[in-house]
Amino acid sequence: MEVYVGRQPIFDRKMNVLGYELLYRRSINNFYEGTDDSQSTAALINNAFFAMELYELTSGTRAFINFSKEMILGEIPLLLPKEKIVVEILERAETSDKLINACKKLREKGYIIALDDFVFNEIDLPLIEIAHIIKVEFNNVDYSRQHQLIKQYKNSVKFLAEKVETREEYELALNMGYDYFQGYFFGKPMVMKGREIDGLNTTLMRVLSELNQQEPEYQKITEIIETDLGLSYKMLKGANSIFFESKKQTYFIKHTLIRLGLVEVKKWVYLMMLKDIQVVENKELIRNCLIRGKLMELLSSEKGTKNKPIEYFLTGMFSSIDVLLNRSMNEIVEELPLSIDVKEALLGGNNEIRQSLHIVLNCEMLNWSITDIKRVFPNITQKKFMSMYIEALKWVLRLDY
Repeated sequence: MEVYVGRQPIFDRKMNVLGYELLYRRSINNFYEGTDDSQSTAALINNAFFAMELYELTSGTRAFINFSKEMILGEIPLLLPKEKIVVEILERAETSDKLINACKKLREKGYIIALDDFVFNEIDLPLIEIAHIIKVEFNNVDYSRQHQLIKQYKNSVKFLAEKVETREEYELALNMGYDYFQGYFFGKPMVMKGREIDGLNTTLMRVLSELNQQEPEYQKITEIIETDLGLSYKMLKGANSIFFESKKQTYFIKHTLIRLGLVEVKKWVYLMMLKDIQVVENKELIRNCLIRGKLMELLSSEKGTKNKPIEYFLTGMFSSIDVLLNRSMNEIVEELPLSIDVKEALLGGNNEIRQSLHIVLNCEMLNWSITDIKRVFPNITQKKFMSMYIEALKWVLRLDY
C-alpha cells in the first residue's frame, strides 16, 4: 500500500535548514485530508518512521511533528527518539495543569517543544516558560503584537515565523527578530511517497504471548505496547471510548491495562490482530483460523502439555497466514516471535503440535475418523472432540461485536 508524507523546510537566519515539518497526507494531493488530529499524527508517524526512512525525509535534521492534547497527555511523544523530533503542541490544545505537567516531563526528558500557531493569552504563560520555540502565523497576528512578544520573551525562547509568503514578509520578519522561518516563500510542502509492507503486527503477538502466561505481568505488557506508537494510541483511544464502556478517563497504558483487566485486554488484542489484516474477502478464512487456534488450545489442555496451550493456539491461528498475506510461510515465520516448536509445526515438521494441526485440518475437510484422533489424543472420545469444536466455535462468535 502506498503511503504519503508532506514535508516543508524550516530555515534559520543564515538560511540553513533547521528541520522539516512533517505533514499528514492521505494521497498525492498536497493538502490536509484528515478529520482527527490524533489519528492523522498516528498515521503520519507510522508512515515516516516505519514505511519510509526518517533520515531521508529530514535530510538528517529534526522532524517537527504536531501532537494533539490527548497524545501529549498519553505520553506518545516519549515513544519517539528525542534527538530526531520537535514536539509541536497544536494550537487547539487547551492549556490545563495536566497538559503543563506533561510538557514539563517532555522537556525534562530532553525533548524540544514548540507551540504551534501561537496567539498569546494569559493562560498560556506556563507553556511559554516550558517551550523552546514559539511558532506564529505571520499574517494572522498584528505586527505590533508580534514585535512585543519577541521583545518580551526573546531571551528565553526562539520565535519561528510561519506562513511567510513573500520576500517583503521575510525581510519584515527578519527585522522583527525572528529566529526561524517557514512558508511558501521558501517552498510549498513536498509530498513524499513510500510503500507500507503488509504484515502481522508483531507487537500484538508479543502482547498475546505474555497474556497467555500463567501469571501475566502488567509492567511487561505495558513496556511491549509502549514500543508501538500506533498500538499505544489505539489502546488509549479504545479505553476512553464506549468500546470499553469506560466511565473514567485514563491517560497511561499501565493504568488502562489494570483497569480493564486481562480478559478484556486479551479480547482487544485478538480484535486488533484481526483488524490489521482482515478484508471482506478473507473474513471467513480468518474466522476458521481462530476456530483452529482455540480448538488446538483445548486439545493441548487435554494432552496435558504444560505451558503449551499458547503454542498450540498460535499454530492453529497462523496455519493459513501464508494465504492471508500472500507470502511464503518460511518468510513469515522468520518475522514472528514464535517458539521453535510452533515454527517447525507451521513449516510442516512432524512434531506433536503439527500432528494435532493435521487432525484439526482433516476434521475441517470431513476427512477424519475417531481412530486418527485417538492416535494423537488417546483419552478423547468422538463426543468430547465435537464438544471441544462447539466450544471453539462459540468462543470465536463471542469475539465479534
